[in-house]
Amino acid sequence: MRQISEVRLYHGNAKDLVLQIEDKSQDLILTDPPYDMKTSNIRTPPLTASTKEILVKNFKRILKPTGNLVIFVGLHDKFRWHEKLTKYGFALRSEIIMVYPPGIKSKKQFLPAHESVMHYSISKNYYFKEDSLYSDVYQTMRARGVTRNWGYDYKTAPAEKMHVTPKPLGLVQQLVETLSPPGGSVFDPFMGSGTTGEACVITGRKFIGGELITDIFEFARERIERAVEKSKNRWW
Repeated sequence: MRQISEVRLYHGNAKDLVLQIEDKSQDLILTDPPYDMKTSNIRTPPLTASTKEILVKNFKRILKPTGNLVIFVGLHDKFRWHEKLTKYGFALRSEIIMVYPPGIKSKKQFLPAHESVMHYSISKNYYFKEDSLYSDVYQTMRARGVTRNWGYDYKTAPAEKMHVTPKPLGLVQQLVETLSPPGGSVFDPFMGSGTTGEACVITGRKFIGGELITDIFEFARERIERAVEKSKNRWW
């Protein structure tokens, strides 16, 4: 059976894009916003509290009653996002911990060795495909251009030059399949290098993605177009 994916890509600000999405139209919001940290190799500054507020308010507006929200977070912004999300009625359902060898030296704190993947919903009747996650979920497919040491050849990946941190495609694909129905709609306002978009094409979900930085947007667009061609899908 040939899978058909509808893909809509936007080059622009996530705060503006989310306002254009129809009410109760999305089955899954899966995104990796900028973390609340500043380093020389990170090109996107942390989001302000007011921007987070606008995003969360509209996340609730655009999600279907059975929809899910998955957000990748770091140590400090994890709690700030959680405060905003619970304020607008989101309930934390689960947390996935991604472990990696630490790569940031520090004199006065323990070295970070993990990131969190937080799963929220606005209803107890959220969609969940049971028995779909496996113990080897992180090894299902190779990540595309990961800049941290996940055990992949990240030194030659374009992500190193662009200073982005893509997540493993295998994990994202599993999340898409578990938390959105076949043919469902997935939204990622911080799509970066396009991992969520590629996962949606592979699994036959509709995808709306946005990215602010021009060269990263172009990389994501070309990547998703290649995935569409490879999967013998077509644009709607």
